This record gives sequence, C-alpha cells and structure tokens, in this order.
Amino acid sequence: MASWRDQILQEFTSRADRLTLVADPDGLLVEEEILAALRERGFDLLTLEDNVAFRLAYESHYRSRWDRGEAVDTVVALQVLNLDPCTLPYDLWQNSRKLSFTLGDLFPNLSYPVVSNLDRSDLDALYRAQVLYNPQPLGDNATKDFILRYVFEIAPELIKEPQDLLRVLLRHHYRGRRLPPLLDERIIQILRLSGRFRDWPLEMIIPDRGAFFAFLQERWPAFLDHRVMVVDSRAAENRAVYHPSIPGPIDLPFDHDDVRVYLDNLFLEGYLQPVAYPQAFLVQEKWISAGLRIDPGADWLRRINGLLEKAKEALPGITARHQEWVGFARTWAELVVLLFAGKSGDYPDVGERFQALVAKVDAAFLAWVRQRYAGLYNQPAIPPVMVHHIPRAMARDMAATRTRKVALILIDGLAPGGVGRRRGSLPGCQP
Repeated sequence: MASWRDQILQEFTSRADRLTLVADPDGLLVEEEILAALRERGFDLLTLEDNVAFRLAYESHYRSRWDRGEAVDTVVALQVLNLDPCTLPYDLWQNSRKLSFTLGDLFPNLSYPVVSNLDRSDLDALYRAQVLYNPQPLGDNATKDFILRYVFEIAPELIKEPQDLLRVLLRHHYRGRRLPPLLDERIIQILRLSGRFRDWPLEMIIPDRGAFFAFLQERWPAFLDHRVMVVDSRAAENRAVYHPSIPGPIDLPFDHDDVRVYLDNLFLEGYLQPVAYPQAFLVQEKWISAGLRIDPGADWLRRINGLLEKAKEALPGITARHQEWVGFARTWAELVVLLFAGKSGDYPDVGERFQALVAKVDAAFLAWVRQRYAGLYNQPAIPPVMVHHIPRAMARDMAATRTRKVALILIDGLAPGGVGRRRGSLPGCQP
C-alpha cells in the first residue's frame, strides 16, 4: 500500500534543480523517514527559521560550492503556508523550484485542525485508514472519532463496563502512546454523555499516564482484601478502610481476563509496585503473586529474569523511530537499577547475561545512531528530542501559559564516575 510519504517523495526523483523551496507549514519534510529518503536521493535539507543562521549555512556550505561547480542539491523548507516572493530573499526565489505540502493535501476529507494535532508517527495508520475506508468529508467530531477508532483503536461508544474502560486505558498507557488533548477531551465527552462512569476521575486518568497507574496502585490492596475474603469470610471484619488520593471507585476488576493479562508486565517493569500483604498466604492464584512482596531474594531474581527477557525482545532495530528507543530506555533503566540494588554477585549467570545484552544494546544503538541520528536535528521541538530543542519547547510552553519564569532541572546521568563506576560492581564488568 502506498504511503503518504510517496506523495512528497515523488517530487524529489530528479536532481535537475539544485535549489528547491518548499512551503511546509506542518513540518512534513522533517519527519524521520522523509529526511532519510531525501538524503538517500542526494538532497540536503535546510530549514529557514533564523535568517542569520540560515544565511551562514546556505552561503558557506552550498552557495560557495555551487560557485566552484560542485553538484549539491538543496531543499529549503519554510514553515509558511504559501511561498511569498515579497518575504523571501530574492536570490532564493529567483533560482529555485517551488513546492508546497500540507496535511490538508494528504487528508482532504478530514478536518485539518484535528489532523494537525497528531504526531507524525501516527500519520501512517491514518493514511491506511483513509485508503481503506475512503471517508466522505468529515467535520471535527467525526474526524476525531475516525482517528480514535482507526489510529488508536479506541471506540468510546463501545466502553460500557469498568473492565472495558480499564482494558482500553491499560493498552493505551502501557504502549506509551500520546493522544492529542482534543482526542482525550472527545473520549471524556462521550463517556460522560453515556452516564456510566460518573464517579470515575476520567479527566485525570485518561490524559495522564502517571495518574492512571497511581489510580491502579492505590486500589491494588483493596483488590487483595477482596480476594482474601473469597477464601476466608472472616477477613471481612478486618478489611481496611481506604482513602485514596485519586478519587473514584475502590473495587476494580483486576481479575477480569482483559485486565489481568497486563498485570505481570506492569509489576515487572515498575509501572506498579508489589505490596507487602500479611495475608498473602491465603492468595493462591499465581498471577496475583507478581503484585506481592513475599521473598525479597526470589522477587528480585524473578524480576531480573523477566526484565532481561523483556529487554532482549524489545530491543529496537536500525529503522526504529526515536520514540521506540525512548520507550526501551525505561525498561533498560528498570533493569540496571534493579541489578545495582540487588545481590548480583550471588548470581554470576545474571551478570554474564546482562553483559551479553549490553553488547547487543550498544551495537544496535550505534547502528541506529549512524543511520537515523542526523534526522533528529530538525524534529519539532515538542516534545524535545535533542538538547537544542529544549529552549524552543520551554519558550512555547511559556507563551501558551503566559508564564514569565520557568525552571529547568537537569539530572545528568552521564557525569564521570557515575554510571561507569557503578557498572564496575557487576560480575564481569570492568570499571
């Protein structure tokens, strides 16, 4: 099936024009795969944001080389809706080919204000859905529903029971996918209109991943109380009274098949924390044991083995997007912290397996950096991908919230003597 990128890249098959100006208000040309394809075809990309910085790069790296007769093809992307000769440098306008790409061109029957809020990584699924279902022109709400159903696999109108809502939120938050705020609001609107979840803190747990897992964490002990009462009815007399910080129902269907399938990974990867439970001996189900602190040594070894396998399976490849490496970093961090916190010296095989995995991670990441790192420079600044994106992201946040001051807290995990020195404590590691 054709991709939305094909409509753009078909304009860059010929190298007859050494300078191409592109009106690119939606930042489509700086998408990672587009950038990689342009480089493969021999085109360099410059973005015209700061006139002085652009002119320096353009004159020193391209104009001077053209004057020497060298063949260098350059694409200049401008974050404007239309190319206006009155606002562009004359030498660029006179000697260039002109193109324009917008999300409105790619998705003509969908609401542009809605589509423009999507992360560029979500456009592949949306384009496939557009080809398969060929929607008629849709308004804002209909476009939101189309995107929720076919891009994020969420159909709010089908959420009728607590287990339905938990299944949707578990799948969504575990994947770590970001929903634009207007889609969060659409889900909340539909669920509120249904009247089925009046006492649920939807405004907290739908948009906020951390709040959702905190909501589950606070209710896990209450679920254990409920399971114990099934075995021993006398336990009801001693059941604790819960006052969670996040409002909402106390008893959740953790034991429903669609919910408990996620619990092992949530406790394994640290999204939820196991709890010490005095009556744990009354709980016989094996799947519940992942959420119990029983034997510190056995619990540590079980998590280590699980995380080693998880990290091995989840290791991104050379064509992965940077978001995949960010997601992998969390699993990797859990594994490293757990190794340092436990008695890895008592388990030499754990250290050996970890070192073998370190070699694979280092090789995979180096190959990815060589292939894709250059494309991160021009990525949109929200969320920041590289360090130089941070000032722009902070400036946009300040402008949006009308804040005069903002604090930046830097936690430097690469300081000399930090990670490297700690790694030396593991079996087989060299400081």
